[in-house]
Formats: sequence, structure tokens, C-alpha cells
Amino acid sequence: MIEEELRRLGIKPVKGQNFLRDENVIDALIEAGEVDGTTVMEIGAGTGAITEPLEEKAEKVYALETDTKLSEHLEDKFSDTPVEVINQDFLEYEILDEVERCVSNLPFQISSEAVEKLGREQVQSSLILQEELADRLVAEPGSSDYSHFTVLANYYFIPVKLRTVSRESYYPSPEVDTAIVKLYPNRDRHGVEDEEQFFEISRALFTHKRKKARNAFVDARHILGMEKDEAKELRDEIPHSEERVINLQVIQLKEIAEFLEDVLPV
Repeated sequence: MIEEELRRLGIKPVKGQNFLRDENVIDALIEAGEVDGTTVMEIGAGTGAITEPLEEKAEKVYALETDTKLSEHLEDKFSDTPVEVINQDFLEYEILDEVERCVSNLPFQISSEAVEKLGREQVQSSLILQEELADRLVAEPGSSDYSHFTVLANYYFIPVKLRTVSRESYYPSPEVDTAIVKLYPNRDRHGVEDEEQFFEISRALFTHKRKKARNAFVDARHILGMEKDEAKELRDEIPHSEERVINLQVIQLKEIAEFLEDVLPV
């Protein structure tokens, strides 16, 4: 039992530490990860409840854990196995080229940043996220959950929400339900040449996501480094100017970014 293991280690979970204890959920997460014979990274390995079955299927596991006491426990637990324990924050960690998969019950406080980082590195991933965040990942254009984060996730991945995970599957129970999501690398198909500018424009427009693109562009001009008169002159020329931002798909945002490529100081 995880509770007993933590008690033995003298660890009292703090806010943000929610240890997955449901074996059926762990099995579903690993199955979604397609890890057989691959090199896998786990973020937030905790007591090793996911690491252990991962190690049985994968060729190599890099287990990241920021808590020093837990990290030392993992080193003892997985000595003489193909598990390498890394006592480091994932957001500061350089993902190795050999990593083929990521399977993780992500710490809530880094979930969105972790998804973005995994996207930049195009690592196929099976993750447990807060259900609210999972719903944003798979939101359709026009829905209230559709946001710049949705665009970012769908630019980097094809995201699939597999199942909801009850808060009772954890110790201690978090305040929200979670979900298993699968992320298939997807960046290359979009053909975006200036990724930084694409995201800058998307982020700016989505600060006024319920407005038409023409009006959102003018209202977000300061983010894009433009004067009001300049933005007004361009607003009716940008592609999809009459479409509301919340309805814009990745390909449409790409077309807007390409149109603005030569005029924006970003």
C-alpha cells in the first residue's frame, strides 16, 4: 500500500503530491503508452507504482523525481534494473534523444508546461492530467474549452482523451478528477516555418477569443508590437478576418501568421 510505503519513508504528502494507487488505471496508462521494448521517460515517479510495471515492459526507463527522499528510495528499489533515477525538475531537464515514449501521472503544477515541452521534442506520450486540462486538449473549435492551449496541443500532437480517472484512485485524493490522454506527435504536417511567430499570434488573438479576428487583432496589437493605426489598416486584409477567434483552427491561424510574417516586429 502506498500509504504504508510513505509512512515507512517518513513522507507526508504535501499539496500537489497525489500518488496513483489504482492498478487498473496504471495498467491502462501503460497500455496506452505502447512501451514494449522502447526507452521511456516517467515524470514524477513518486514511489515507483508506475515505474515498476513500466520496467517490466520497456527496454530502459528514465524516472524523474524532484523529491530527494523519494528519489533515493527509487534508486534503492530499482538498483540492478534498467531504471535510471534522475533527481531533477522535468522543466529543467534536457530530454535525451533516445527517449521514445513518455508515460506519466504528471504533477498538476507543471501539466501544461510539460505538455508544451513534450510537444517541442515530439515525444509520443501517455499522460494523466487534470480532466479540465484534458478537455481543453481535445476541445473543438467554437466550444468554451477551446483556447490557445488547445491550438498549441493540436499543433504539436493529435490528442485523444481515453478515460476519466476518479480522484479516489489516488492517495491522498486530489480535489479534481483526472483523465488519461494519449498524444501522437503531429507537428510536421502543418508546415509552419516560423513556429515562434505562429504561437505569438495565436496567443495574442486568443486574449480576445470571442471577438472576430479583425477586432481581436487590433485589440491585441500591443502584444504584437504594433501601433493602433497600423493594426487598423491591416485588420480587414488578414485571412479569416470575419471569423471569430474561437472558431479558428490551426491551419487558419497558420494562414494569418503567414500573411503577417513581413509586417510584424515579432
